[in-house]
This record gives sequence, C-alpha cells and structure tokens, in this order.
Amino acid sequence: MFSQFFGGFLLNNGLVTKEQLAKALDEKKNTRMRLGVLAINEGLMTSEQVEIVNVTQQTVDKRFGDLAVELGYIAAEDVEKLLSKQPTDYLLLGQTLVNMGVLSNADFETAINTYKQDLSIEDEDLNAESNDKMGMLVKEFFHFGTAANARLYTSYATLLFKSLIRFIGDDFTPLEAEIVKSVEAERTVRQDITGAYSGVTVIATGEYEYRTFAKRFAKDAYVADPEFDDASVAEFLNVCNGLYAVNESNESGTEISLTPLAFTKGDPCEIGRETFLIPVQFTFGEVAFAISF
Repeated sequence: MFSQFFGGFLLNNGLVTKEQLAKALDEKKNTRMRLGVLAINEGLMTSEQVEIVNVTQQTVDKRFGDLAVELGYIAAEDVEKLLSKQPTDYLLLGQTLVNMGVLSNADFETAINTYKQDLSIEDEDLNAESNDKMGMLVKEFFHFGTAANARLYTSYATLLFKSLIRFIGDDFTPLEAEIVKSVEAERTVRQDITGAYSGVTVIATGEYEYRTFAKRFAKDAYVADPEFDDASVAEFLNVCNGLYAVNESNESGTEISLTPLAFTKGDPCEIGRETFLIPVQFTFGEVAFAISF
C-alpha cells in the first residue's frame, strides 16, 4: 500500500502527472530493479554517485556493483546485501519512472527521502506494511485528523485500500479527498452502516470504470451482463463493509449492521451530511469512494 501512496505523494507535489503515473503503474510489472536505485533508497550512495557509475559503464564493460566498489562508493559486502534484497513495489514504481525519464535519480532520491521523513517511515515499515504505519499514512494523506470520527475514517479507509489491492489490483493512486454532501456519477452503489453509530459508504464511477471494476472483482467468473456488473460491484462493497464490521466487533467491541445495497444511475446520490469523497485513479480510470461517519 505504501507504493500507491508514494505515487499520490509524487502527484500531489507536481513531480508526475496522472497520465505518467498511470503508465508507470501499468509498466512496473515488467520493470527490472537496478542496483543504483536500491543503493539510493538504502542511503549507501547518492544520486550523483549513481550517475557517475552509469556514465562510466558506457566506456567500461563492468557491472554496476563492481564499478561502485572500485570507485570507493560502496563496500563489496553492501553490494551482496543489495543484490539479495527483494525489491518493494514503491521502489519498482520509482525505477519505472526513472526508466521512463519522468524522474531523474536525483529527483527520486529527494522524493523518497522527503516521503520517509515527512511520515517518519523506516525501510522496515515499508517492507512490513504494519497496520499502525498504514493507518498513520492514510490518516495524514487524507487529513482525517480534522474529522470528529478520525479513528473510524482511518480504520475504514485503511481496510478499503487493502481490499482494493487484494480484490481489484494494485495499479492505482489515491488522490486528494474533498468534502461533499452528495455524489454525482454515472453509476453509484451505496450501503449504510447502522447500530452503535451510523455511516454511509458509496462507490461512484463512470459506466466503463464500473464495468471494469466489476470484471476485476469477479475475475474468471465474470459474465458480460449489466446485472452481473451490479452484483459484482455491490459484492465488493458488501465484503469490504462486512470485514470492517467484524474488525469493529473484534477490536473495539462495537456492533454495527449493514443495510441493503442501493443503486443509482445518472442521478445524484444524496447523503445530506459532510462526507469524505476519495477519488482513486486506476490505470483503467477513476473510481471514487464516499465515506461518512
């Protein structure tokens, strides 16, 4: 999940465009991790040193690691450690953007260091993807701390993004949220939360994105039929909300229930109270999620 939010960080800071990020997310599955980016991420080499090694490789037939050691930038044992590391998604995303010429090694070095410092994230957190760090990341990114029910928003959104990765795919970038009282889209699916407290959850998107989202959730069982699309998108929301209800019961002893799902097509989905609308940019288009507690 850190990869997706790193993409959001790059976008919010004007380092990439939506189109560049979407292309990189699509291409990163074919990206081969380079030792230079790993060394920058670990703080073992600077971007300037990496560039010097890259330029030197154009005139000397030697591997990056061997040259870096010869030039005194890194120790041989550190090269072995880097080679044994399994590249994480956020590094693959960064490498893809460097390969595309969107970011330079220096841009990547500055961005990843700023990203980690702003969120007090260590490499161990990025690799382990601990629930506490993911919750903090979500809370800070969407400014949930300003809401009266900050814990509920943070818990729900963290689960939502984990569910998107698990059931739909990891080729997305969260965009900045806005506060709304109604949601307008070609297609919306709504489910309310009742019980110890009330809540509203909505998926809102266009026709093409709705159909693609449904197809991804259903996978091999997909059937090209409008009713099947409704059932698939609704099932994703129902599963996500069901998991949230179980977590609330197990972690805080709070019992909540879910209402039947409601669909709108073309008409606004009126919520009537302040709601966080979270757009998520997938490679196939934008899907928005509205959350209110």
